[in-house]
Parts: sequence; C-alpha cells; structure tokens
Amino acid sequence: HSSSLVSRSLLEKNQYVILAEKQDAQVYVPMCGKASDLKWFYDKGHRVVGVEFIEAVARSFFVDNSLPFDEAECPVLKCKLFQTPDKRLRIFVCNVFDFNKSCAGTMDIVWDRGGLSSIDVELRDRYVTLMKSLLSPNFSYALWSTVYDDSTFNDFPTSMPEGVLRELFAGKGMKLRLIDSRSPSSRSHFKSGTVNLWHLTE
Repeated sequence: HSSSLVSRSLLEKNQYVILAEKQDAQVYVPMCGKASDLKWFYDKGHRVVGVEFIEAVARSFFVDNSLPFDEAECPVLKCKLFQTPDKRLRIFVCNVFDFNKSCAGTMDIVWDRGGLSSIDVELRDRYVTLMKSLLSPNFSYALWSTVYDDSTFNDFPTSMPEGVLRELFAGKGMKLRLIDSRSPSSRSHFKSGTVNLWHLTE
C-alpha cells in the first residue's frame, strides 16, 4: 500500500535525525494501526509502544509479521494490550486520548504518522498537549503532515500547512523544522497531497 512505502522510505532516509543516536529508546507510535514501522524500530533494538483503538487490527500486526505475542491487561486503563514475549514491543488497545504516561512511562522518540493527521481539527490542541505530557527530556518527535492543493478537500488525513503546525507546537515550547517532503504521485487514484516530515525538539 503506497502510504506505507512512503512511510518506510521517509523513515529509512531520515533515521539518523529521528533516532538521534539514542540507544534502547522508548518509541511511541500513536494510532499505529498495523504499521510495519513498529517492527522497524523494534528490529533496531528499541522498545516500541503503539496505541490502536481496534483490537483486531492490533492483533493482526503480530500475526502479519510472524511475531509471537502475549495478551495482557494495562493495569492503569484496564484495556487489553498485546506484546512480544520480551515486552519490548507493545500495542495498547485504547483511545489515544486515554493513554497517559502512567501506562508505559515517557517516550524518547515519537513517530507520528497517523495520529495528529487522523483526528478532528477541534481536537488538535488537546492532542498536542497530551503528546507533550508523554515526552522525555531531549525527545525526538517526527511528525507527518499532508498539505493539499485543493483547499476544498475535507477528509483524512487532514491538511496541515506549516502555519497550523507552528501555532500548535510553538505555543507548547517545541521547535519545529522541516526535514523532508514528498510530492503526490500523479498515478494516485485517490486524493493526495504533499507529505511533509517535520522534526520537533525542545
């Protein structure tokens, strides 16, 4: 599926910025679906935490990647979680807004491919406040945004031009810089926009 290929190439190409030379870091992938990016971070030796609302999707990530997994319960949220036997890759089955740092501690790296861009515009500020509360000092936060030429397009992923992002994050004391972008492919059958990859730091 094309967006996962774009995701992987953006991740591979910008991994030195995103990983920021961190070892054994805790990586957060909000609204992760069954993205193969989770395994990419896991295979690099990091501890990975995903949040996914739909249980069947979370379960199928492990099945699709031939990863053994156990079912457990998050003592904080009483929600189900799936994890590898070494507990270094965990997906919590819950609403992204319920997840908090009591669940898994703070996050050193964030790979936000599908989180901010998949929520309603009026929830964005609440989302950014929540994300900030999850971050470790000296965090590395990689954020996807899509910008459409067609201003009438009103669907997900939502359009997030630079001004919108600066307003959302700068007000929370985060620095934001553009590290990569991909123009839409003309072959695409669905509405596509320019994908920008941003890097947020303290």
